[in-house]
Amino acid sequence: MGGSTYDRDVYSGSSSSSWGSSSYSAKKLSSSSLDASLLPNAKFIESKTKTPIIIVLDVTGSNIEFARVVYDKMPMFYGQIEQQGYLNDFDISFCAVGDAYSDRYPLQICDFAKGLELDSHLEKLVLEGNGGGQTMESYELMAYYLYKNTKFAPDSEPIIFFIGDEAPYPYVDRDQAKDFDIELEDLALLNPFDYLNKKVNDNVFMLLNPYCGRRFESSITNTWINMLAPEHVIKINEEKSVVDLMLGIIAMKSKSRTLAGYIGDMNGRGQTTERIANVKGSLEKLSQSLLPTVVTGNIPTTFKGKKPPTTGKRL
Repeated sequence: MGGSTYDRDVYSGSSSSSWGSSSYSAKKLSSSSLDASLLPNAKFIESKTKTPIIIVLDVTGSNIEFARVVYDKMPMFYGQIEQQGYLNDFDISFCAVGDAYSDRYPLQICDFAKGLELDSHLEKLVLEGNGGGQTMESYELMAYYLYKNTKFAPDSEPIIFFIGDEAPYPYVDRDQAKDFDIELEDLALLNPFDYLNKKVNDNVFMLLNPYCGRRFESSITNTWINMLAPEHVIKINEEKSVVDLMLGIIAMKSKSRTLAGYIGDMNGRGQTTERIANVKGSLEKLSQSLLPTVVTGNIPTTFKGKKPPTTGKRL
């Protein structure tokens, strides 16, 4: 299913609940050297829309399939936002993250774009497929880059999705920041996610894949929970549900849908019972956190201080 401004054929297996890559996106996402337009050095990206969306893809070996899933399903993702009215004014930037200690291209940064132009951006990403192999990747360096090198319109509501299976390193390495010409700010080097969250109104989400596709490691999960609100750490229980999860977060954060309303939308686009159950379970905590606070019990009304003077006149 495409959108009015983003139509192309979607790989026929992209909505399958099974794990694995598609031959279609494998052919499209085959760059081996980084296009100069994606180099992060001293690069700033800017959005003038109401809701800029940044999707950070971990392209190390254990997560490489997510880039292909996102590519295959991007017309559906974009089209659903438009057709369901989740957002009225948005654009998207794709970024790729690896390991700055071992990879050639640990940061890849696309400009914000809309519609079919997003395809050309995705196709420039290098799916390096390496990584350090120590349960950490350079998410913290990407967070610091996004904190320092993004610009948004006043009163905008940016949303940032990290998609991966590992934890960030505990702090930003100063030499790595210098290598990419990112302006240094000492306090932000310690926990860039705090600063990034403040910049985007606490709209940073971690979509967490089981480590190496096998199981969720408590040490990795707890690291993210300590950095973000617990309800912003969203577990991916089925690889190809990642786009469904992002759509659900957008729908609920924009207040255009409750979780129940979004589940109705998933039914409407023919998702499987298993997929719907997985998505609902993963988004339940976020849904609860967005419910309005209900005050129960008696509210005291007796004035215990000095009574105000009376004038004898009813106002």
